[in-house]
Amino acid sequence: MVATDESWANAKLSQALSDYRSSTGKAVKHQALLGAIAECYKQRKQSEYCAYGAGLTAEYLTVFSELESPSSEKGVGFMHLSTLLNDSGRFDSAIGVCHKAIEYGLLDGTVTGFEGRITRIEKAKAKAAK
Repeated sequence: MVATDESWANAKLSQALSDYRSSTGKAVKHQALLGAIAECYKQRKQSEYCAYGAGLTAEYLTVFSELESPSSEKGVGFMHLSTLLNDSGRFDSAIGVCHKAIEYGLLDGTVTGFEGRITRIEKAKAKAAK
C-alpha cells in the first residue's frame, strides 16, 4: 500500500482505503481496492489522486491475482490503472498493465479492447517524447 499522507483524500477514497485495510477476505479486499482506484480515476485531474491511484498498481495486481477466478472478473481496475499511469507519464507501466489484462483475458468495454488501449498509450508516449 502506498504509504503517504492521505489528509488530502476525499471521504470516498478514505472510506475505500479504510475498508481495504480492514478487510480479510480476498473478494472484499479486491472490491475495496477497486473502489479506491475508481475514486482516484474519477478525480485524476487533481495530481494527488492521479499519482496515488497509479501508485496502487503493484498492490492491485497482487490482490487481483489472489482472487478465486481472476479471469472471470471485469477489466475495470486494469482500465483505470492504465489511464492513471498514462496520465502520470508512466507509459511503459500502463502498457504492462494492459498486457497483464490481456493475459487474464479481460475486456475493457471498448471496441478495440486492451490492444487498442496499448496503441493509444504508445501514441501518447511518442508524443510526449517529442
